[in-house]
Amino acid sequence: MAKKDYYEILGVSKDADERTIKKAYRKLARKHHPDASDESPEIAEEKFKEVSEAYEVLADSEKRSRYDRFGHEGVDFGGGGFSWDQFSHGADISDIFGQLFGGGQRGGMGDIFSQFFGGGQRGPDNSGDNLRYDITMTLEEAYNGMEKEVEIPRDGSCQECSGSGAAEGGSAKACKTCGGHGMVRKMMRRGFMQTMTTEACSDCRGSGKVIDKPCSDCKGSGIVPIKKKIKLKIPPGADDGFRLRMRGQGSAGPNNGPKGDLYIVVNVKRHDIFQRQDNEIILDLDLTPAQAVLGDNLKVPTLSGDVKLKIPSGTQTGDVLRLKGKGMPEMTRPNVKGHQHVRINVKMPKPNGKTRKMWQELRELDSESPSFLDRMRNKFG
Repeated sequence: MAKKDYYEILGVSKDADERTIKKAYRKLARKHHPDASDESPEIAEEKFKEVSEAYEVLADSEKRSRYDRFGHEGVDFGGGGFSWDQFSHGADISDIFGQLFGGGQRGGMGDIFSQFFGGGQRGPDNSGDNLRYDITMTLEEAYNGMEKEVEIPRDGSCQECSGSGAAEGGSAKACKTCGGHGMVRKMMRRGFMQTMTTEACSDCRGSGKVIDKPCSDCKGSGIVPIKKKIKLKIPPGADDGFRLRMRGQGSAGPNNGPKGDLYIVVNVKRHDIFQRQDNEIILDLDLTPAQAVLGDNLKVPTLSGDVKLKIPSGTQTGDVLRLKGKGMPEMTRPNVKGHQHVRINVKMPKPNGKTRKMWQELRELDSESPSFLDRMRNKFG
């Protein structure tokens, strides 16, 4: 598949200056970062890499010149596509996401990019796995929010060796293959071009260390299967598919590597009488002909309890009455709620011996009143 034009990806013209290119990149990188995007993780990651690749080329005057003259062939990254290890503008990335994701701490910039791109100072195999936990809620629980303690199976730090992976008397020594860096550099060749790439050391799994006497409990990995109780707090207004990230609550990394993250995914069950559309609630209400014609005052259910609803005289099937502020709360502003909309259906009963006579009398009254055609004739002669 042919690659997209880098200028088109960033939405800038071919004569755009460096400042314009950087501004466009920052905007798109924030939009498509997998931890900030509303898109699926796979789509967001792909778009984020695409934007980063375009910026890598257009922000470098030499690469941009080659691209302008020869297109993608002039800046081919060794035949393997874009690699985060070759990305030379990491400072721009950190500046963009440092405040958003808390750079400098676990779960900060280095960890985010290691998870998604395999870069950083340590190899990806030394990080713990990210975990997913699906939780099902009723609509009432989604309305009120929910706190719940759950038990999550995951990898935990081995107690016998304190997560080091080494038995008593053993130690972790610098890996001879990578010199303790955890990463090795390899030369890749494609035709007359060659490129140096960086990848995790296979001998130490990216940790930079090897255990000379492995722990018998964890076999030198430093991790063992455990079950951890975690208190979940789902905010009011959560919708189906809502995803909550809990940093550092995933599996422990091998040999005291950083912990992964836990993603809580919400599934809201379908309700028996309410329908949800974003923060709006819809309720279908049946009325008798007498209630529709004469009007009524009824109690109707809402997610916060029964409330009184005035049915105006002459209400028709298809009319919608609104209960202000009786919908779902906004997640960012729980005190602000949507509305509940009551859709009216006038339900016609089957006549019996007692009611048939009444309906006949009503029909006779209707026939006594001037018809539409008669009224028009009288009006226009």
